[in-house]
Amino acid sequence: MAETLGDRIRIERARLRLSQTQLGKLVGLSTNAISLMEAGKVDTRASHIIALAQALGVSADYLLGLKEDRRIKKPAEAA
Repeated sequence: MAETLGDRIRIERARLRLSQTQLGKLVGLSTNAISLMEAGKVDTRASHIIALAQALGVSADYLLGLKEDRRIKKPAEAA
């Protein structure tokens, strides 16, 4: 079974040892909002995905399951 957006948020949050509350504070969302996203109970806005990716240090493409590589490519690496 493929990982969902919520799975990847939860995995990356755990990797950084952040609580849902801590992640929420980093991106300006409530603990409940983070919980609902991780559970796949809400459609996550693009702006939230971008903020989550930045806070978690991964690419938005990785969170969305479009790429398996979690690293953020620098402009010189792109191409």
